[in-house]
Amino acid sequence: MNNKNLIIMMKDTPIMRVDFSEGIYEVLDQLHLPYPLKGRIKPIPALQPGSSRYDMTQAVVAMNNNNSAVTSWLANRVLPLSRKNAKWIYNALKVEQLNSDIEKAKVSVLCRSVSLLDNYWVKQENESVKWKDVDIRQNHLNEILTQIALHGASLTLEGSLCSPEMTTHGAYAKAWKRENGELYLYKMGANGWTESKIEVMTSNLLDKMNVTHLKYEAAESNGEYCCKCKCMTTSDLSILSGMDFTSYCNVNGLDPDAEMMKIDAESIYKMWIVDYLISNRDRHGLNWGFYYDSETMAIKGCHPLYDHNNAFDIEYMRNKNADYQFGNGSIRQAAEYAMKKVDFHFTDEITRADFLTDRQYDSFMGRARDLHIELRREKESAGERDAFVETLMNKARLLKAKASGGSVLPESEKLLCNNAIGEINEIIKTGSIAEMKAKLNGSNNPYVKQIEKAINSRTEEHKSQMSHAD
Repeated sequence: MNNKNLIIMMKDTPIMRVDFSEGIYEVLDQLHLPYPLKGRIKPIPALQPGSSRYDMTQAVVAMNNNNSAVTSWLANRVLPLSRKNAKWIYNALKVEQLNSDIEKAKVSVLCRSVSLLDNYWVKQENESVKWKDVDIRQNHLNEILTQIALHGASLTLEGSLCSPEMTTHGAYAKAWKRENGELYLYKMGANGWTESKIEVMTSNLLDKMNVTHLKYEAAESNGEYCCKCKCMTTSDLSILSGMDFTSYCNVNGLDPDAEMMKIDAESIYKMWIVDYLISNRDRHGLNWGFYYDSETMAIKGCHPLYDHNNAFDIEYMRNKNADYQFGNGSIRQAAEYAMKKVDFHFTDEITRADFLTDRQYDSFMGRARDLHIELRREKESAGERDAFVETLMNKARLLKAKASGGSVLPESEKLLCNNAIGEINEIIKTGSIAEMKAKLNGSNNPYVKQIEKAINSRTEEHKSQMSHAD
């Protein structure tokens, strides 16, 4: 393939026509334009005989900006040369090992820019190739590229170049394998098996928290220990990385911090808490982000947490007040603030057996205490939940009586009472007692706050009685 008459496709829908040599950047489907290109592709002013120097300059500027935007988009879909074994992959492809966007864009076009993150790809305008021919979720994987990417094998490349190995980011050796009809990403460590062990350990820890995360398992490839996880996208659900989301917001005059909170504040806050607990120094724009609907382009919410093989960094464990990219302060400040915003808890007891080292265990437990997270969460019975719900319903009945006639109240107070009743009816639909308490805590209604205070006072009184009994 060359760079003339390129068509950016989403599945079988043409999205944009590009001809770098002729300066053509024609958007064919504005809705499905990739997020990193939204707001960046500008119309090029038409030049007429006698056009002013200003008009000619504006046309050149627009053309150069469009060229830069598309080249950058193509280049960012290619694995970085810094990744382990990337140079051997480039050698197998017989392409230059250059880090410039132009050279990486050429590699991207060579491999049709296919990725497991989304459904975009490229072809030349006169080609009859269809999505079914290049869709790497459905077609065979290139086993030779898998061996080169994961183990640095010295092999001669054969077969299709439409491979996820070319568009999977990250610094560690990794490759995709298909098992029982599902795609798994295998990832090696940089220092023997250490990082892979930490990835699996952290995944098991996250199993014991009320967070959504990608499950990692211990695995083996060619006799070497590694870890693996399932592909977390589908043909209908694509990923917008945090880096691309931030860029999209900045280009289109939006505040990234405000926008991400509008979309999914709960998941963002929980990420901050998790990063503090696990001493994660490696949260960056390519391992957090959002799902979006591939057809409507609607951003749905955060994708699951993943990529924690650099958690429990020794220096980071020593420094609870390390800088953090979110929250305008330290990682501890971000986590403490987040704890006030969401119900974060452990769903099972966490013990020394969950960790590889004493240092990791001590660090985690100390940070959990910093955030006042219950270290042992007793499983509530159905009877306990029913009793808590009944308490709330009784409070709602008292408010209803108060609002409907038992006493003379101003209309504004009646409205507050009725609103409080509505809130309580919604709160009792929540899953656990802890989650219901969190909803009570988050209410701004003074009557709901009174109920919360009464329940908390009764809980503290019960704890006091139990301690005296002991």
